[in-house]
Amino acid sequence: MKIRVLFVLLVCFIQPSFAADNTSTLFGPIDQTSKIIGGVEAAPGAWPWMAALLHANEPNTYYAQFCSGVLIEKSWVLTAAHCVQGKSANAIQIAVGAYDLNNFIGSRTPVKTIIIHPQYNSLSLHNDIALIELSYPSSIQNISLFSGQSSGNIPSSLLGRIVTVLGWGLANTATTWYYPTKLRQVDLPVVEDSYCNDIYNVDVIPSEFCAGYYFAGKDFCDGDSGGPAVLQVDGKWVHVGIISAGAPCEYYYGLYGVYTRTSANLQFIKQFVPNVSVTSRTLPPSINLLLLSPEAVNP
Repeated sequence: MKIRVLFVLLVCFIQPSFAADNTSTLFGPIDQTSKIIGGVEAAPGAWPWMAALLHANEPNTYYAQFCSGVLIEKSWVLTAAHCVQGKSANAIQIAVGAYDLNNFIGSRTPVKTIIIHPQYNSLSLHNDIALIELSYPSSIQNISLFSGQSSGNIPSSLLGRIVTVLGWGLANTATTWYYPTKLRQVDLPVVEDSYCNDIYNVDVIPSEFCAGYYFAGKDFCDGDSGGPAVLQVDGKWVHVGIISAGAPCEYYYGLYGVYTRTSANLQFIKQFVPNVSVTSRTLPPSINLLLLSPEAVNP
C-alpha cells in the first residue's frame, strides 16, 4: 500500500482534513497525496525540473514519494508548506528530474534546510508555500517563476488561462484507481475565486487562485500536493502556482482546487533564493534626444 501526504478541503463546509493513509471514508481521514485524474501521461523529459519529495527511510522511490515540487535554482526546490510541516530535513530526500519513479536512475539528494512561509496557516492552508535547500546543487535545468509581468502582458490574475498541472498522484481508469509510476499532467482553467469560495469554508485570498472544473473528471488528486501549475509565458513554460488543497477526487471526481499563487510570493522566495529566474516585461528602447541634432528633429 502506498502512503502519501496531502491536506484536502472537504465539501459541505467542513475543515481541512489530514490523511494518514489511503484508506478513506467520505468524511473521515483520506489519503493526503493528490494525483492527476482525467489527464495524460507526460512525455519523458518534457518537464526536467520536476522533483519528487521522498521519505528518506524508504529505499523504493515509488513508495517513498509523498509530494512534489520543482527545481527553481540549482540548490532550491519549491513546494507546499503542508508537505514538509513537522518534518526534519534528514527525513526527506529529493529526486530532481524524476519521471518514472520505478526506474529513477538519478541520485536521491539529501535536504539541508526546510523553510516554511512565516505566515503559513495549517488550518486554512493560506500561504501554503515552502522552500527546500538541497545538500548539494543539481545540474538539471530549473524552471522560471511567473512574476506577474511578461512581454505578452499576461495578467497576474491568470483568470481564464489554461494551466497545466503535474504530479504522480492518484489516477484512474474506467474501472479502477491506481498510483502511477510515471508523471502525469492535466490542463485546467483558472476560474473566479467564488467558484472555490462557494464550495469550501475557507475563502480564496489574493495570494491564491482557483482552477478546475465542476465534476468533470479532471483534477489533481491524492499525492500531487506541492506540485506545479505551469503556463507558457513569453514562449516558455513558467511556474504560476503550487497545488495546495481541494476535495477528495475519489468521491467528487474532479472539482475546483486551490493553488498558492507564485507571483504573490516572490518576496518570500527571493529572500532566500535571490538569483531565482523570473519573468519580466520588456520595455521599448528609450530615445536619447541628446544624440539628435536640431536638424534631425526639425528637418
